[in-house]
Amino acid sequence: MAKGKRKNAFRKDVTPASANLQAADRGTAEFQRKHDLERVKTDQDCYAARVKDKRPIDKYHRLYCIDLERGIGEMYRRGINEEQFRAGDRFSCNYERTSHTLCKPLDNIRVQTSVNVAMYPMESIMNAIHQHTRVLKELGRGSQDILQEICCQEKTLMEYEARKGWRKGYGMIRLCEALEELAAVFQSLGRQRRDR
Repeated sequence: MAKGKRKNAFRKDVTPASANLQAADRGTAEFQRKHDLERVKTDQDCYAARVKDKRPIDKYHRLYCIDLERGIGEMYRRGINEEQFRAGDRFSCNYERTSHTLCKPLDNIRVQTSVNVAMYPMESIMNAIHQHTRVLKELGRGSQDILQEICCQEKTLMEYEARKGWRKGYGMIRLCEALEELAAVFQSLGRQRRDR
């Protein structure tokens, strides 16, 4: 028993070096104002600051990238791959441009290079609405539903699965299928535009 007491006596005063995030770990004051940071526990029982994901698809793509770096096989990776993420991001950005409020902070507005930025605001909104409805017309009903919930309204898959009554994990499978279908729609619309 004496050995156990001695061993614990040395440990009670020891704390991991990075348990408290130092100011240098969190970045500059400008960086902190611009980004929401969250404190996460790493594999080595330390803590690190990470930029909080703004949208659910950002989180799902980050999970895929983490599994890719760890060398996990394609079939066993969590999240969405690069092509699916780009399609979902394009769909989400186009939906943001359809908003009817013209007084938004400038740092939140994303501009696509394929759109004429010299367009008047109302023409730009009408163009975005037209593109959004064209894409939705080409998608299946199930894909429309999940993409509007996750990409446009930015709800999590857990909320969506609970609302649908699905088992845990099935929402990610359906989201990947819907994003694959969305990527194919964007490719076909691009081909139609080039053929004109």
